[in-house]
Amino acid sequence: MSPANFHRDRRKLDGFRPGHIFMLQPGATWLNQDKPRPYVLVTPCDLARRGTLVYGSTRQTERAAAASSIEVAPRALGVNANGLLARTFFYPGVLFPTRYDALPPHIGNLGTAMEALRHALAYALGIGSGTCLSPDAPARSRRGRIVLLDPVFESAFDTRFAVVLTQHQYSSEQRYQAIVPILRGDGAVVASNIVRVQRQPWLSIFPKPTASALLVAPVIQSVWHPEHIAAETQFVVDEGSLHALEERLCAMLAIEPRSD
Repeated sequence: MSPANFHRDRRKLDGFRPGHIFMLQPGATWLNQDKPRPYVLVTPCDLARRGTLVYGSTRQTERAAAASSIEVAPRALGVNANGLLARTFFYPGVLFPTRYDALPPHIGNLGTAMEALRHALAYALGIGSGTCLSPDAPARSRRGRIVLLDPVFESAFDTRFAVVLTQHQYSSEQRYQAIVPILRGDGAVVASNIVRVQRQPWLSIFPKPTASALLVAPVIQSVWHPEHIAAETQFVVDEGSLHALEERLCAMLAIEPRSD
């Protein structure tokens, strides 16, 4: 049975919860133009809330490049039935935002592996590890670096600027980078899950002076460095603003800093 036909009769739920697994068809995201691929949800998703998906693959390509991952075996029965047809690696550093109406019925549930995924997600995002300017950061780390986005993502975010959050080692590979867009904050009234930053030198990234900038945690997602990052700036987000952003992300994604 092909992935396209697997669980084709399952009813779509009114809302999805973290751990639900989906098989998205070719062209559903820029990450899978060629064939169906599995994704697992890490935030709730319904008509009122956008969700965040983690990319899955049967290949170990990103794992070999030091990407954080978990390995999940197919399970056909029980509370951990996941609908997967082969051993799958989920890469929590490769994130994709989604709307409820863009999701098909789920094929299964990650079950008890969800805890491992959350730990891997905290590591993939480098929570608590500081910026690339930290004394312990490895050479060529991009974490905390402000980058310029390509025209496609600039249009999607309505800004050219984003901060890289990928953990130090994998960020240096210049492959998938988890980013959060940076917007001008002039006069904006923002929700509690968005960080407003004032009086920091890196605010000079904007051609027109601004009194504040916004780090928009809810739209965190990943991009492909060689294609979607047009350039890296000389600026790195300050540690205080990064910590505030991490607090929002931990609350949104239900994760905690790794202790190892």
